[in-house]
Amino acid sequence: MAPTTIAYDLVGKRDQQPNIRARMWLTVLTCVAGVLLAGPVSPASALIAPATVVAGPSASILGVGNAGIAPDGTGGVVWRQLYGGVAHIFVSRFFEGSWSAPIQVDTGQAGPATFPAIAAGDGGELLVVWVQPWASVSTQGAEPQTIYQLYSSVLEPGSSGFGPAIQVDPGDVGDGSGVYPSLAMAPDGTAYIAYRVVTNPLTPNVPAPGEPPPSRPGDEIVDVRIAKFNGLFWSSLGVANVLPGQVSMRKPTASNAPVVAVDRAGDALVVWQEPTIDGVARIWARRIFGTTLGNALEASPEEIDGQHVTVDADAPSVSFSDYGEAKVAFRLAGGAGSPLLTPHIMVNTLLSKFVANASNFSGAMPIAGAAQVGAPSVAVDDNGNFETGFSSAGSTDIVTGNETTAGQPQQLGAAIGDPALATLDPDSGGAAVWPATDAAGLPVVDVRQMFPDGGLQTASLSAPISGPISTLSIGPSGEGDALIAYQQGLSSTSQVVVSYVQVPPHKFFTFTPIGWVKATRARLSWDQATNVIGRVTYSVVIDGQVKASGLTGLAYRLRARGLGDGIHHVEVIATDSAGEETVSPKAELQVDADPPLVTVRHLSQGRVRVRVHDSYSGVEKRATLISFGDRSRPVQHRTTVVHAYVRPGRYLITIRCADRVGNHAVDHVWVQAQ
Repeated sequence: MAPTTIAYDLVGKRDQQPNIRARMWLTVLTCVAGVLLAGPVSPASALIAPATVVAGPSASILGVGNAGIAPDGTGGVVWRQLYGGVAHIFVSRFFEGSWSAPIQVDTGQAGPATFPAIAAGDGGELLVVWVQPWASVSTQGAEPQTIYQLYSSVLEPGSSGFGPAIQVDPGDVGDGSGVYPSLAMAPDGTAYIAYRVVTNPLTPNVPAPGEPPPSRPGDEIVDVRIAKFNGLFWSSLGVANVLPGQVSMRKPTASNAPVVAVDRAGDALVVWQEPTIDGVARIWARRIFGTTLGNALEASPEEIDGQHVTVDADAPSVSFSDYGEAKVAFRLAGGAGSPLLTPHIMVNTLLSKFVANASNFSGAMPIAGAAQVGAPSVAVDDNGNFETGFSSAGSTDIVTGNETTAGQPQQLGAAIGDPALATLDPDSGGAAVWPATDAAGLPVVDVRQMFPDGGLQTASLSAPISGPISTLSIGPSGEGDALIAYQQGLSSTSQVVVSYVQVPPHKFFTFTPIGWVKATRARLSWDQATNVIGRVTYSVVIDGQVKASGLTGLAYRLRARGLGDGIHHVEVIATDSAGEETVSPKAELQVDADPPLVTVRHLSQGRVRVRVHDSYSGVEKRATLISFGDRSRPVQHRTTVVHAYVRPGRYLITIRCADRVGNHAVDHVWVQAQ
């Protein structure tokens, strides 16, 4: 019998799928999708907000305390202002990028109020502390003396006013002259305060029975006290001093005040100045675990290069990372007794409590020195990098470094006063602010924002009515954002001025399904882009085209229509309330949108070869069944079959197939065997 000849007279009927992927010998149907490729989307610059006046101009404004901001972007600024001729405490709340009208804190208190400090918790909670007269006492033959109390008040989330004043110290704070409170709050509202009390205020520099004489003229007997706030009341944690009551302390000033910092878990670190028994003032620190004070750790050096240090260290500054790593900066005096000869700024590291060797400082590192250096301000990020700002011999400088090394000082501008360092963000950007003058010689506050890629931007802030600048303060969020507050103007035109630095949403990642997926199951997800000020929305970009925008969730299911076969590049753009954008790294999405291809080809001698193949997810062999229409047994679970027709005639080949992601189809091909 002569070989059967195969002639194809019908091509491409396919059931169950709208897209035809059957391919016949010498007959190919091809669809090419055009894709508009957009250029890469770059993160927007950080935002430095214009200066805003929240109080004044008025002769009644007496000075700014400080600013505080929580990780959720709520916060506030506190200041002193005359009301009814008496100094009281006022706050402007910061919420969703806006500042409120002034709110009096110490309503009902007699005043005059001093030493205001503020801290912020999530949800808009604000905690304010201050000092006010409490009682008048007299001793025989002496004039009556006023005794002061340390108070606090809370502005609850959603509330429009502060609650009643709460006593912080179970006793009193003496004559109130050296309190200088430092206040820090965790996001959940747990707060710590460090403050000082001169314990012999009625007879300064005259030791009481059992008290030691002053080590140096002007010394006083001082307690460094710690208290914890649980949202309702204060608990005294005792005195931090290494030798309480046994050595005299330097007379309290702003430059030797204790400082406290808290991490997100609610653990804290207090740092203070205290002389050793030889009378040399050194810097000490204690971890605070809940209501327990840790061991006293010496942060300043007793020796440098084998030479004993017999000069004072002062001006402590501390920054705490989310993981509990601390950087402590301080100033070490120069001259006789100092191995460094000139005053130096030094930084020491206390590693996270989660790692080994976290119970001691790693060693003080000198980072800069000059004939005159101002008080430092330090910030640390979660990677252990730090920035320290200070004035140095006529310039305002900043130094960056890590646990083991520090760079050279960078000059920011002329030294008008000590700078306040804003913060470092987790992406290794940072911000610093400092008093300066503009081109016309008028006082301004300069702001420098550093970006992780090394770029920067600057801005100059000034109140509408120019004048001297004082009490510059920074409230860092720990995420790179910060509130800025200061007082500007003459005594008759004083203003409380505020601003803020808003960084773009932080780095985040997009996640796609592992391996190939069906177009109808192409679901994306992504991390939350950490952002402090304002809300974040997300846009989904596929192969350079925006497919969805304004999303508030962290997942999105793509529409199957128009999502063709192949590997697609996926990005998600996070946009904050100021329009700042951060783009996630590209992720690959592997889509198999259509069933397998079927190829029918004539070989020779009446044979035909049927091949089922899929270049993407692959053919699911178990779903393959080929019937040749000549009553022969159908072939199952094979992707390539050669079949010979033995009689002339018209036959219908039916191919049932599926790929590994579940795309099914049935192909029908008529052939004529002659």
